[in-house]
Amino acid sequence: MNISHFGLARQYALLKDELLDASHQALKSGQLINGEFTKTFEEWLKMKTRTTYAITVHSGTQALEIIARWYGKSPASTGTIQLPNLTYPATLNAFLTAGWKVELCDTNNHGIFVPDEIGGFPACVVGLYGKRPSNLRFGQDLIVDGAQHWLIANGAVGKGMAISFDPTKNLPSSGNGGAIVTNELGLYNFALAYRSNDMEEHLGPGTNSKMSEQDCAQILVRTKYIDAWQCRRQEIANYWIDSFKELPVRCLCEKTDTTSSVAFPPTEHAYQKFVIDVGGNRNSLYTNLLLDGIETKIHYGYTLGELPVAKHLQIDKPDMMSVSIMLSRGVLSLPMYPELTDLETEYIADQVCKFYDK
Repeated sequence: MNISHFGLARQYALLKDELLDASHQALKSGQLINGEFTKTFEEWLKMKTRTTYAITVHSGTQALEIIARWYGKSPASTGTIQLPNLTYPATLNAFLTAGWKVELCDTNNHGIFVPDEIGGFPACVVGLYGKRPSNLRFGQDLIVDGAQHWLIANGAVGKGMAISFDPTKNLPSSGNGGAIVTNELGLYNFALAYRSNDMEEHLGPGTNSKMSEQDCAQILVRTKYIDAWQCRRQEIANYWIDSFKELPVRCLCEKTDTTSSVAFPPTEHAYQKFVIDVGGNRNSLYTNLLLDGIETKIHYGYTLGELPVAKHLQIDKPDMMSVSIMLSRGVLSLPMYPELTDLETEYIADQVCKFYDK
């Protein structure tokens, strides 16, 4: 049995006719950007995230950078932002590009950084692997990197939340894409101008950052299935959590009661990734699963503070015994997507269990 880490080819096979028809409808209109498909998708995003404003941009990284640039002009800005030490480098890059100084902060054992609400610098929180950061609330003075958990944000977007539609995400674009969702009119107006080179006023710098009509048309097809896909991800996660409970393996998500209508689809974890912490066994398990035909990934095998781009960051970087660094040495992501069959789901669990039986 051969199981790839991502299931995009399977998804395309199931949705081929709808996706091709969506492309046809977008292309025949002759309005290839800023058309009806873009507007419809932005309306859907507002509804899904329970926010007032949504604006699509070229990528999740650019969405976060635009929020960072806007927030940097606010009275709350100190010029320094707190970021979690364990996340994808794009989070760090967005703030460095926007001119912020960065303080890297340690995470808890789920990879989540929860900033201290008493004093300190402004912060950006990340829903790592799809887990919803705790204590987020409506209107909180934070920036939210929601690339992995935005589907369960439920209005808790801080001053603004960045979304990614990278093809590896739960709701993938066929190319690239991102969005900003917010309840702040000032951020919305800033993003509208910035993504179009500030074409109206030319009062400040900007960039060209848009999703195409074709991308928006295709992603609208996928929005029809996203709730069912999320439920399937939850079913797979629950099965693996049960399967691994007697192993020296820690799942970085909790089992959810699927009998509750409130918790189904998931509300505390979006299951963007299914990550296990296996400590010093990671390389051996990775190799064994690959020999068994199961492609796994490491998200992430390093922390931000260890990257060359972070060498100049002198503010209290977590040390080598920090939680975030220890996590980076032991995490392994199993392939997880709605198109996995029950047989494949069981096979993956069986092979992990057999590794520990040895």
